[in-house]
Amino acid sequence: MSNVYIKLIPGSEAASIVDAFYEQEGKSHRARDTDLFFAAFMDNTIVGVCRFCIEENTPLLRSMIVHAPLRSQKIGAKILERFAQYLDENNHHPTYCIPYDHLENFYGLIGFKVIKEEEAPAFLQDRIQTYRKNTNEKFMFMRRD
Repeated sequence: MSNVYIKLIPGSEAASIVDAFYEQEGKSHRARDTDLFFAAFMDNTIVGVCRFCIEENTPLLRSMIVHAPLRSQKIGAKILERFAQYLDENNHHPTYCIPYDHLENFYGLIGFKVIKEEEAPAFLQDRIQTYRKNTNEKFMFMRRD
């Protein structure tokens, strides 16, 4: 998708763009002022977003969504490449995420590796339990060193 470009948007400026995208995709997520968004655009329309945040001094890939009809077209990979570049440029190591189990290879594209639950920070161990209570989806911990 050569006409896709990635724009970094601070959370303080992102709510009007990102929240509407989340709603369109059926998600209840909301932009926070302290978040940083890696937003993919096509023809000035947002088609994907990755949310980065630091919680309890821990860098996190907090959410990643690509517009459903455009999935499997490398938009997510393009977002992840830019995300990885940012992490490396800003020395955000290690960085954690809690993706669905079936996305191991996808996040592995930029060096995330599956870790044991006890290797994750305690607050993330608590969070994954909440996720598991609220859905039938399967989650795992990954870390990029």
